[in-house]
Amino acid sequence: MKNLILGILLSIPFVLFAQEPKEFDFVSDQQDGFTAVKQGSNWGFLNTSGELLFELRNDLVANENPKSDKIGVAGVKYPQLKEERAIIRKQKDGVNYYGFINAEGKTIIEPEFLNVSNFSNGKAVALKLEEERLGENQLLGKNVISYKYDVVLIDKTGEVLKYLEGPFPVSVSKEKLRDAPAINAKWLGENVVSVKGPNKKWRVHKL
Repeated sequence: MKNLILGILLSIPFVLFAQEPKEFDFVSDQQDGFTAVKQGSNWGFLNTSGELLFELRNDLVANENPKSDKIGVAGVKYPQLKEERAIIRKQKDGVNYYGFINAEGKTIIEPEFLNVSNFSNGKAVALKLEEERLGENQLLGKNVISYKYDVVLIDKTGEVLKYLEGPFPVSVSKEKLRDAPAINAKWLGENVVSVKGPNKKWRVHKL
C-alpha cells in the first residue's frame, strides 16, 4: 500500500508538468480572456492563468494573409474564442466545411457550413449548403445533384434562427470550391445586418 501511495505522489508532478505550456511559435494578444498559441501547424488557447484549455490541434482556422475586410473564415488571422466558440475546419472530398468548438475543445456545431463568421451577441452568419436530387444519369449510372447555399443566422448551438438571403448556386468540388464562398454581409448594429442577395442588391434585416 505504501508503495502504491508513493507511486501516485511521484506521478503527480510529471502529470502537471506535461500539461504546462512550453514554448510557442506564436502567441496572440489576449481577447475575451483567451490567448491563441501556435506550435508548428497546431493551435490552441491559454486562459488567464497561462494554462492550455485543451491539446493543440490542427483544425482551428487561421490565415497568414487574412482579408480583414471580409466577414467569415478569410478574415481570420488566428483562432479566436468569441463567446466561447472557435471556428474549426473539416475537409471532405477536397471541400472545406466549418463548425465550432467550445472552450473545452468539444465540437458544439459540426463542420457543415461552407463559411461562417465569429459569434457576436449570440449569433453568427453562416452559409448553409443544401442539395437537391434531380434524377439519375442513365449513361453514367449516377445521381444528378444540384447544390445551393443560403445565408443564414445561427445560434450558439448551430440552430438556424433566420434565413437571410439565397439560394445561391454553387459547384461542390475541390476544383471549383478551393476557397470558401464569401459572406457578403455587414453588421449595421447589434440586431441589424445587411446582406447581398442573388439579385446583387443589399437588403437590410432587423433581427
